Amino acid sequence: MCSRNDEEDGSQSLMEGKTKLTWTEVCQKCSTEKPVIQILQIKHAYCRNCFLAHVNHKFRSTLGKSKMMKPSDVVLAAFSGSGKSNAMLHLLHAGLSEQSHKRFLFKVQVLYIDEGAILGTSLEDRTANLQAISGIIEQYGFKSYYTTLASIFEETGSKCFPLVKDSTLKIKENSEEELKNLFLNVKSLTAREDLLRQLRRKIFLQSAKELDCCKVFTANTSTDLAIHILTDVSLGRGSQMHHDVSFCDPRDASVKIIRPLLELSSKEVTYYSVFHELESIYIPSLCTKASSDSSIHNMSKQFVMELMENFPSTVSTVFRTGEKLGSTNTTNTCETEDNLCIICQMKLDVSVAACSSVQATDFSRLISSLGPAGFDNKTLSQLPGILSNQADSLLCSSSTSCCSDSDVQCGCHKDVQRLSFPDVEKLCCYGCRLIIHDMENTSSLPESILHKVRTRRSLENMRESIQDFLL
Repeated sequence: MCSRNDEEDGSQSLMEGKTKLTWTEVCQKCSTEKPVIQILQIKHAYCRNCFLAHVNHKFRSTLGKSKMMKPSDVVLAAFSGSGKSNAMLHLLHAGLSEQSHKRFLFKVQVLYIDEGAILGTSLEDRTANLQAISGIIEQYGFKSYYTTLASIFEETGSKCFPLVKDSTLKIKENSEEELKNLFLNVKSLTAREDLLRQLRRKIFLQSAKELDCCKVFTANTSTDLAIHILTDVSLGRGSQMHHDVSFCDPRDASVKIIRPLLELSSKEVTYYSVFHELESIYIPSLCTKASSDSSIHNMSKQFVMELMENFPSTVSTVFRTGEKLGSTNTTNTCETEDNLCIICQMKLDVSVAACSSVQATDFSRLISSLGPAGFDNKTLSQLPGILSNQADSLLCSSSTSCCSDSDVQCGCHKDVQRLSFPDVEKLCCYGCRLIIHDMENTSSLPESILHKVRTRRSLENMRESIQDFLL
């Protein structure tokens, strides 16, 4: 079946690396000015003015061809202080200006999420970052707000606060401690980064609903999304790829997450920021000063960046391939709440069929934990019981003798508050299960997630109790 001869050494069949680029004398767009930047190949050499027009056109066309933006929309733009998020605000401001041709008609509000609690940043430094970010947003004239990552643990009250000059960071000590305990409870950096990504998404959605915004803009470039594609595949989130890297994430019925920079690479956005002299604020992250092999995300990033040195089309190839692979996935619009993951809101894709990959993974994890001394033929025949007993010994909260919250007990003796690992695990997709497996216990999860687990378990118990009485 192979056309390659045995005598060939295969050298001609390998992909050729990038040849040395030579600058053209004039811009390929206007043919008058001297080019200052090359994008991918020699034929994409632009002067400064043509390059800025190219970036602005890509941004506007990405929003225009989607036909999702309505004049009455109120958009919440996520701002982190990075150059990418500042470039997104600059492009939005240019599109909303009176001088702009076919200017945007929707309204824009800006949200900054403070994540200093999980990084160990002092309150003074976090307040200084907040005020610096306020200064950057102020020049665009957008109404801005801030919230904290710890607000995911707050059940009631306002979670978004106006961001103005000389703003002070409002925090709640209890929520901050719960957030710290949650991330200390997760052992690996890979699981922490994945958990932070899911919590950010939840914060975006709850903030947008509080501020009456129907869409959220994030500053993800095609380079970021190409790295996310490889990371998702490595973490078993291949079925979620389309929602994680496409223009629109429609998982939530009332709020859509939009990625208007997905047609632009990180190189293009960086040069756009340089030419416009846009400010940026460096804020450390979980992977700051971490080695390239400390997490799957870091390894995927290094892999893509090293390939880009010799093969400039790497990002475009990976990103476009990921879009095609995920384009056949259906949305969650017809799915009921019981069929969705409690963490990422994706359809539960875990198969329980015999000899499935999930079953093989659980078997391998159990054998690795038992070791050679604890595994024999007798243990093999008792695997279901061992798995159940092992999980039930890890409880995430204290038990109660009755389902009633009041002093008057109904005598049902059901451990409503007692949640074991299987209770949480079976309501998660495969990717989120890896986060749960990496936790020492599930008691540190946000109450909103644990409440969903209790509700679904109660419904399941109710179905089982009335099953014999149904026709």
